[in-house]
Amino acid sequence: MNVTRLCEALGAEVTGIDLSDAVDEGVIEAITEALLEHHVLVIRDQNLTPEQQVNFSRRFGELVVRVSGEFLHPEFPEVLILSNRQIDGKYEGATGAYAGELWHTDLTYAERPSLGSMLHALEVADEGGDTAWANLYLAYETLPEETRQRIASLKAIHVRDRRRNPRGMPGEGFDRDVDKYYSIDVPDTVHPMVRTHPVTRRKTLFATPRFAVAIEGMADDEAQPLLDELFAH
Repeated sequence: MNVTRLCEALGAEVTGIDLSDAVDEGVIEAITEALLEHHVLVIRDQNLTPEQQVNFSRRFGELVVRVSGEFLHPEFPEVLILSNRQIDGKYEGATGAYAGELWHTDLTYAERPSLGSMLHALEVADEGGDTAWANLYLAYETLPEETRQRIASLKAIHVRDRRRNPRGMPGEGFDRDVDKYYSIDVPDTVHPMVRTHPVTRRKTLFATPRFAVAIEGMADDEAQPLLDELFAH
């Protein structure tokens, strides 16, 4: 297994391993260490079935099934299909309108947000198929000291329902009934805006425009400008 750093902010390329078969614990530990150091890993040249992807993913913890039930693999519901292909006029999988057109950390509306997400690219467009990432350690560390002090003890309110997010109404390509789609009863959660990673002990900004819609105990006329400032940063 070889790990090659891709850029200064985040990201590394991993080569020399095959994830389609049983992976020993030493490799899992090495991948975990690389993830903690580089935050995003690009593991090259893998050809996984959905079952193999699920089996490998489970090595890192319990898997989360998307609450809406939309766009899930029929045999392996832990797998969410991302696709802009259409069959009989209906999208085969979740497009950007459902999964990614706004900056976000996956599932922060959950009481226990996920360790991470694993994407398996089967087909990528020659142009426009990029997935972009941001390092929220650096986002926090490069905030003005005054802002860091201001948000140190604040908590953001995270919601799944886009209808309640002034920054997050669905865009072009959303072809479901928005009221029906977001009528699923998912409780809001409250998370610190500055979190400390349990392993690295580094502080990170923990608020993104997709899910964080308000600040607990703060009037909206004060909270929204602060959120806008953080998101722009």
